[in-house]
Amino acid sequence: MAQPGFIRNFSAVAVIAANRLVAVSALEDFQVGAAVDASAVFVGVTEQGTDNHLRVDVVMTQSAPVEFGGDIAAGDLIVADADGKAIALDLASYVGETKIHVAGWAMEEGDAGTIGDIFLAPQLIATIPSA
Repeated sequence: MAQPGFIRNFSAVAVIAANRLVAVSALEDFQVGAAVDASAVFVGVTEQGTDNHLRVDVVMTQSAPVEFGGDIAAGDLIVADADGKAIALDLASYVGETKIHVAGWAMEEGDAGTIGDIFLAPQLIATIPSA
């Protein structure tokens, strides 16, 4: 069971579902958008999703329940799929990328559609391109 820490309310770029990963928006300060891959800094996980005023509560620290977008094992590093669902990081999918943003790691296993807990530990994996 998730034990959320710091929760902050943000303005959202668009409607975002509950239990989805969100990333920093480049459009405006204190604004988030649905995470769609590993290219942007993760803010956290939505609680109830956006309301009709495009405001959303985001769990930013400790653990949060997120919808899995594929098979995940406990301990897998987590990134977002195109729908903001959590998927396991597969480095082979990022060949040639110089920056990979990770949201955290899975605390439990599950398959697509599972609402499972992840520990939020945003980090950057940086690679040096070969000359």
